[in-house]
Amino acid sequence: MTKRDEKRQNLKARIIEATERRIEESGVEALRARDIMSDVGAALGGLYNVFADLDDLVLQINSRTLARLKVELQTGAMPDGDPRAELTRLGLAYLRFVRTHPRLWSALFQHPFAAGKPIPDWHRAEQGELLSYLILALRPLQPELSEAALALRARTLFGAIHGIVETSLAERFVGLSELDLEREIEAFIGLMVRGMRLEAPPRSG
Repeated sequence: MTKRDEKRQNLKARIIEATERRIEESGVEALRARDIMSDVGAALGGLYNVFADLDDLVLQINSRTLARLKVELQTGAMPDGDPRAELTRLGLAYLRFVRTHPRLWSALFQHPFAAGKPIPDWHRAEQGELLSYLILALRPLQPELSEAALALRARTLFGAIHGIVETSLAERFVGLSELDLEREIEAFIGLMVRGMRLEAPPRSG
């Protein structure tokens, strides 16, 4: 690696750290390229030497957030355990992460990317990795389902949990208190697991 490459990588790392810090402090909606580069102590044009635009930079931050969430979901994993217990663990781990990093979490869903700009395949793959934990936990409940059907069920479950968490943390009129939120996540997952077991065809033999 040349000295020029090293300087570029160093600047990129500093920009990412400054951007992450600003999002955690003020939210992604307040993000401004000029403010970030002021924090870094570099000219505004320096950002565009290492990132295509602000959207590209936010994608990098979101990638780091997904990596953190992945670690949280992996902690205490029970791949061969009871599906309900494992799904509950995942749901509460998600809630715990959101409470710890609320603004980084919001950036995953709230940043308005430029119209017509596609989400890169590598970022979609990162999102898919997180759903794989749900698929793994759901599979024993209905092993006859295809991978596509299990993926759809995992997306539905994630969407439901995400909606419960988002509504409550936004303190909307149907939101739940912190203690009730944990209990209702557990109860909701229990109901879904029970329903999947009831609709599963009886095993032969």
